[in-house]
Amino acid sequence: MPHLRVNGTGLYYTRTGAGEPLLWLPGFAISSRAWEPVQHLYDEHYDCISFDNRASGRSGPSRRVISIPSLAGDAVGVLDALGIESAHVYGMSYGGMVAQEMAIRFPDRVRGLILGGTSPGGPRATLPSVGDLVTLGRGLRSGSGRFGLSGALFSEQFAREQPDRARELTENLQRHRAPASGVAAHLLASVYHDTVSRLRLIRSPTLVIHGGADRMTPLRNAEMLAARIPDAELAVIEGTGHAYLLEKPEESAAAVLEFLERRRPVAGPARRTTTEPLTRAFGLQVGVWRTARSLADATMRGGRR
Repeated sequence: MPHLRVNGTGLYYTRTGAGEPLLWLPGFAISSRAWEPVQHLYDEHYDCISFDNRASGRSGPSRRVISIPSLAGDAVGVLDALGIESAHVYGMSYGGMVAQEMAIRFPDRVRGLILGGTSPGGPRATLPSVGDLVTLGRGLRSGSGRFGLSGALFSEQFAREQPDRARELTENLQRHRAPASGVAAHLLASVYHDTVSRLRLIRSPTLVIHGGADRMTPLRNAEMLAARIPDAELAVIEGTGHAYLLEKPEESAAAVLEFLERRRPVAGPARRTTTEPLTRAFGLQVGVWRTARSLADATMRGGRR
C-alpha cells in the first residue's frame, strides 16, 4: 500500500486525476475511502490527493499527542513529501477543522479553501440536539436506530427513499475503522478545536458548503464560518444531511468546481511568525486554553444580555 513518512508516522495516501492539486482532508476517525464514490467528479479537473489521518484508517499509529494543529502539520507534511508547494484544500467535517487550522497557520500552502459540513468548534459553535447525538452514538456502535448510522449522515428522505444506497455508502465509510485509542485521541482533539476568534486570519478564498438538513453539524455553524472568514461564500445543498457530497454528488461537485474556477485562488503569503512550531507542538494544551477563554467570553456576553 502507498504510504508517506510524515512527522514520524506512515500515512496512507492516494493520488488520482490531473491539474492543480486538490488536497482532501478526511472526516472523524475514518479513511479517505469515504469519498471514493464521488472522486471521479473531481479527478477530471484536479490532481486529487487524499490521505488517512494518523491513528485512523490505513495509516500508522501516533506516538505524539494528536491535536488539530498537529494534523494540520501532517497535511503540510503530505504536500512536502509529494513536492507540492501549495494546493486547494477540501476539508470535510472533522477535516474541515483541520483545514481551518491549516489556512490560519500555513496560508502560503493553501490556495482555495473548501470547508464542508464543519464547525469552528468551541463553546460558541452550535451542537446537534441530544436526540441526534443518541442516534449517532447508536449507529456507531451497532448500526441501530431508526435508519442506523445512515440516519445520522443523510437526510431522512434519502435514507427512507434510497435505503440500499444509503447503506452501501455508510458501509463504505465505515471500512478501515480506527482503533479505540485512535477514536479517543481524535475525539479529544475535536473537543479542543476552537477557531472562532481566529477565523478573521484566513486569507484564502473560501467556500463554506453545507447540507441544508444536516443534523450532526447544524447549519448555523456554516453561517458563522461564512460570516467570520473574510470574503467567504456560503453554498447550501438543500435537502441533504451531513454527507451532502455523497447524497447529491453532482450538485455538490458543481458548487465546488464553479467556485474554484470563478475565484481562481492562489496561495497567500507566509505568516511572519516564529511561534508556529511551538504552538503546534503544544496544540492540545493551547486548544484547552483557547476553549476556556472562549467559554469565559461567551459566559460574560450572555450575562450582559
